[in-house]
Amino acid sequence: MKKIGVLIRKELLDILRDKKTLVMMVVVPIVLYPLLIIGMTLVIGSIMSSQENAVYIIGYETGYEETAKALEEIVSRNPQEFDTEIEFISFDKEEADSMLRFADVALRFKEQENGSLQVEISYDSANQNSSYACSMIENVVELYREDLVAEGLTKQGLDESFLYPVVSTTVDSASQAESFGMDIGGSIGMMMIVMILMGALYPAIDVTAGEKERGTLETLLTLPVTNFQMIFSKFVSVAVIACVTAVLSLVSMVGSVLFLIYGLAGDPIVEMGFSISGMMSTAPVLVVTMIVSALLCSALCMCFCVFAKSFKEANNYVTPLLLVVMIASMAGMIPSVTLDAKTALIPIVNVSLMMKQVLSQQFSLALAGLCNLVNLGASALIIWVLAKMYDSENILFADGFRSFRLFQKRSDIKEGTVPDSGDLMISVTVLFLLMLYVGSAASVRLGFWGTLVSQGLILAIPLLLVWYMKSDVRTLFSLQLPKRGSVIGSILLYLGVYCLIMVLSVALTAVFPESTENVELTFSEMSKQPFVILLLVTALMPAVGEEILFRGLLFGSIRENGKKRDQERSAAVYAILISSAVFGLFHMSLVKFFTTFLLGAVFAYIVWMTGSIYVTMCLHFVNNAFSMAVMKYPQTIGKVLPFLMAEELSVPEIAGILTVGVACAVLGLILLRRSNKTIVN
Repeated sequence: MKKIGVLIRKELLDILRDKKTLVMMVVVPIVLYPLLIIGMTLVIGSIMSSQENAVYIIGYETGYEETAKALEEIVSRNPQEFDTEIEFISFDKEEADSMLRFADVALRFKEQENGSLQVEISYDSANQNSSYACSMIENVVELYREDLVAEGLTKQGLDESFLYPVVSTTVDSASQAESFGMDIGGSIGMMMIVMILMGALYPAIDVTAGEKERGTLETLLTLPVTNFQMIFSKFVSVAVIACVTAVLSLVSMVGSVLFLIYGLAGDPIVEMGFSISGMMSTAPVLVVTMIVSALLCSALCMCFCVFAKSFKEANNYVTPLLLVVMIASMAGMIPSVTLDAKTALIPIVNVSLMMKQVLSQQFSLALAGLCNLVNLGASALIIWVLAKMYDSENILFADGFRSFRLFQKRSDIKEGTVPDSGDLMISVTVLFLLMLYVGSAASVRLGFWGTLVSQGLILAIPLLLVWYMKSDVRTLFSLQLPKRGSVIGSILLYLGVYCLIMVLSVALTAVFPESTENVELTFSEMSKQPFVILLLVTALMPAVGEEILFRGLLFGSIRENGKKRDQERSAAVYAILISSAVFGLFHMSLVKFFTTFLLGAVFAYIVWMTGSIYVTMCLHFVNNAFSMAVMKYPQTIGKVLPFLMAEELSVPEIAGILTVGVACAVLGLILLRRSNKTIVN
């Protein structure tokens, strides 16, 4: 801790020496928000005042002087509603087309067959005064219509209740303070997240890319400190600056808003029932949330900036991050999205939703704690990944993203090259975008057959990558025959984990019923296809393509890179976790993520232990084929295995399935280890 303290002081001094950081940390928050909030309010007020003081010319068609006079009387009769000066002038029909040159609005009148009068209001939408006058005249005409209706009813001896035999009223159960918080809470949450992110941006660039640009990183690495101590000190320093910037920004913004409210607009918030004292009770939780959010934003910025070698390059790398975080923080502005046990699990989004909940005075301490715990866990995970990056000389001292082999000429790449983490990240990102746009478009156009396009992309990207990088396909994809004992162990391990996945699916169905319904709806459309076609498209193709991508390219590359650093076992564990997480994310379903992650981890472990991807291809095919059979022939499968079709499982059934699952999994692990001692060692 003493070493970390010294490093933190060193990093803070380096950051504070940079004038750009001081400007972003102090000058921008203190000056920008008053200028934006107070200045824009005064400008808008000045524009509105000038509109009210202007004289608006209303042209009307000759022959309707009485109607124009009636409209003019309505304006003079309602001085509070029409606090402007209006002048009516007449024009002939021949002048109608050019009337807008002299008047803000031109009125034309047409007699209808039923005796009513149609008023046509011509205006210029590109002219602000004309648009304002048009809106005002629409209100005047509506009041004139009401006067005529009241006059007609009086002649018939009736009153306005004749027109409204049934009248409805609404009663809002939410208080005015709750409505106020729901309206502006999302915007405040988004602004707070953006403030924290901007506060972390320049310090993160300085401690990563700035260190490389100054040439001091090499000297720092020679100190008697571990890489984790070094990266942790940088992380804490950036988070401190981000917190200070966020606090200054928050104080500046709140001060500007309070000045407008109490200095210019009286006390409208108090009239709405909004309690500042009630807000103060949640202040400690908000401070903790701000600190945790600063940790998360700092970790995200540093994770991107570590690839850059200069300030300019780092700014280019963090631009996509800024866009993603801003879009995620807008979730609080969507009325139908609220903070609950599900949305609290989504980093960044949960902060925005929590701010909306706090301002609407519906604060939940349990959900706030869950939000902060999730964001803190995400920060820890990112820092762990960042520490791994600092262990890689290819990332620290290479020429940014341009050093990745994908950006090299193929003729300069050596035979047997293994894709590095940057190459994998870019390839997976490109594949994800292709799946999102090309795959989705193919599904819309071709329906079920659009799945062929998606599966073709999944198979094509890894094959193109290993061809371009001249990789050893046999080693990278584990293309070798397994031993007989390892096959039996793999089957038992799969059966055991499948039992566990069944129980997990039942639990997830109860927690995420909507996601489960969406998955069932998707598969119900597939069930209309012939079973042979289903096996080909949804079982065989994914078994080959997805295994090549996830257990071949991703798992194989991370594992092989670990061997080069004599860290095979830790690299294999790391490869299992990363490839399984990406495997779960690619299924684009919250309820399927957990089960596919677990299944992917088992498949990756089997590949590691057996040294063969053929086993997992077969198991993957069996898994998908059995799912298609259950979906296609539920009654037949239900007769043989009734518990598979049950909506709910009893406690004895769950206990029995778990017992069988654990027994099979343990036996499978034992057989795998005995059959593959040489591989493990």
